[in-house]
Amino acid sequence: PPGSLSPMHRTVSLDYGVVLEGEIDLVLDSGEVRRMKRGDVSVQRGTNHAWKNVSETGWARMLYVLQESHPLEVGGKVLKEDYGEGMGDVKPSGN
Repeated sequence: PPGSLSPMHRTVSLDYGVVLEGEIDLVLDSGEVRRMKRGDVSVQRGTNHAWKNVSETGWARMLYVLQESHPLEVGGKVLKEDYGEGMGDVKPSGN
């Protein structure tokens, strides 16, 4: 929806996000923000992130492809999924 911000979350899959309509900010937990426009693609694996529709009046649409991948280890710890607050209805993949 216009002006919406998703919860900060992480998947352990290899994720491709493609902007189909509108403009979206990819917000990382480091504070870094990348503005994405129609046709732009993000590729992520194990990053904690959120999505923000930058328009206050128009809808934005994205297509996501999540590809299963081997466990990701950072600093000697295996990363787990974290869907963030407010996404309790999303079923975990078991990873």
